[in-house]
Amino acid sequence: MTMGDGKIIRAVRYRVLPGTRAKARRLNRLAGACRHVWNWALDRQNAAWLGWLFSSAGRPPAPTFFTLGKAFTALRNSGGHEWLRELPFAEVRYTLKHQADAWSKFLKGDRGHPKFKGRGGAAGFTVPERVRIADGFISVPKLGSYRLRRGGGNPWPDGKPRQAVFKREGGKWFCTVFYEVAIDRRPDDGTVVGVDRNVGQCALSTGEIIRLPNLARLEARKRRYQRRMARQAKGGGRRNRTKAKLARTHACIRGIRSNWCHQASRRISDAAHTIAIEDLNTKGMTKSAKGTEEEPGTNVRAKSGLNRSVLSSGWGWLERNLDYKAGKVMRVNPAFTSQACNKCGHVDAGNRPDQSTFRCQACGYEANADVNAALNIRRQGLARLDGEGRRCSRASPMNRQTGGELRQAA
Repeated sequence: MTMGDGKIIRAVRYRVLPGTRAKARRLNRLAGACRHVWNWALDRQNAAWLGWLFSSAGRPPAPTFFTLGKAFTALRNSGGHEWLRELPFAEVRYTLKHQADAWSKFLKGDRGHPKFKGRGGAAGFTVPERVRIADGFISVPKLGSYRLRRGGGNPWPDGKPRQAVFKREGGKWFCTVFYEVAIDRRPDDGTVVGVDRNVGQCALSTGEIIRLPNLARLEARKRRYQRRMARQAKGGGRRNRTKAKLARTHACIRGIRSNWCHQASRRISDAAHTIAIEDLNTKGMTKSAKGTEEEPGTNVRAKSGLNRSVLSSGWGWLERNLDYKAGKVMRVNPAFTSQACNKCGHVDAGNRPDQSTFRCQACGYEANADVNAALNIRRQGLARLDGEGRRCSRASPMNRQTGGELRQAA
């Protein structure tokens, strides 16, 4: 997130070590209070929403953080909720900021209806301001100080912590601290690299291929726990233990993918100032092929497997990381980048005899298919930089004469 005055927000994730059971119970109690206030406010707002639906009068009720905050203040001072006064006011109230945002997106049609939170779901809270970190400890109002495993060190000595988000995942507590730091972009030295994203890897126009770690064993373990949960009775102790194991496996897979996306984006942004990537509609590409009862889809099982592979490759994470790490990110038209020859520009589906090999039917050029696509993406990026993007987009697929110097550079 970019701010004014040459500032930008950077996030660092730490593991929180409560140290004692009493301090861990305090974190759980605060997270439980946030869940309770969320459900209480959602129940009130649902009643107002249903009343509006039946009346169909005026505009729908749109709660704001201000109106929800006023209701929370009244709740905190009412009878039966004295225990809320023992917890930090700003941290509990801030959960209503998330609910106000959720209702706003729902009313705009950007997401579904806000849902209630259960005991077994994700737990957490936000320290919205005045984040205090010293000597590897973070201070939570009314709860005390908690040690951060990574030492609580600030990677940006001049950065200032603005907000902290605590989350409990797989029985462990984590804290993401958002620092306000000065923008430090790589100077524009004219270098451009193209990136082709594929299932389980990404290829660079430099010839480098960055592969996602093999997660087959963890994915098999996840499926095994899912099958076991389906056989076990709800509410039983065995099912709860299996659910906890499944949550830890999910967290491990998510951590590995997130770490890979961060490392890959750093290597790519270090390779050049300008990064050219395909403008992919991942949401549309991973749309279900199930169809309807009147018009059922075909190859639904194979398409579902492909969708899972695409989503597990972290294309969105990688793109978001490049947006703030690279000097400049250019999104180009992905059409025919995998079928066009980088040397002569010939476009033919037969140029791809298999998934990893590119062999041009016109000039005989042979290379790795993903690297060849990355070179085509880089060429389009160079054309865009030279002001030829609009003209190239109207040209026949990839048969673009961008100039001898561009072909030589690619």
